[in-house]
Amino acid sequence: MLIRKADAPNTALEWLRPLGWSMVGLMLAVPLLAMQFEERLHLGVRWTASDFAVAALLLGVTGAALELAVRANGSRAYRAGAFLGTGAALALVWINLAVGLVGAEGNPANMWFMLVPLVGLAGAALARFEAQGTARAMLAMVVAQIAAGLLAGGGMQALAITLAWGSCWLASAWLFRRAG
Repeated sequence: MLIRKADAPNTALEWLRPLGWSMVGLMLAVPLLAMQFEERLHLGVRWTASDFAVAALLLGVTGAALELAVRANGSRAYRAGAFLGTGAALALVWINLAVGLVGAEGNPANMWFMLVPLVGLAGAALARFEAQGTARAMLAMVVAQIAAGLLAGGGMQALAITLAWGSCWLASAWLFRRAG
């Protein structure tokens, strides 16, 4: 269980909480609204109930993780590292599920990329979400990202993905290191 290190409430960030959860609702409402106009506008939005369930789960878990990060450490660097790492992980999983990172979403090579956020989560949990340990978990994600890119065998596409997300994990590690 996380222990709040910043005992005083952070009123400067209190407005972010309802804004963040409102964004979650908005991100779920946009495709629902777009589907209402699909017949006339041909937007290409055809979500199923399971699509909405997965999206709600991903956004809810991400929001909860960010809430815990804000409560766990009052450092701006820690919070920025958490926002960057968690946001990048959400984007990686979301894009991979929607269209696939290498080839189409059905390409089995894409499963390698799904393991990268799990490496970070496991490492951060083992470090009890302390800044220095979480920085090491982010570095482990860089290694996992490189391994996923190599195993996926997607050529330049996999290289670009590895560089893009690897840079996010490195920047997040740097921020966590600064927080510690």
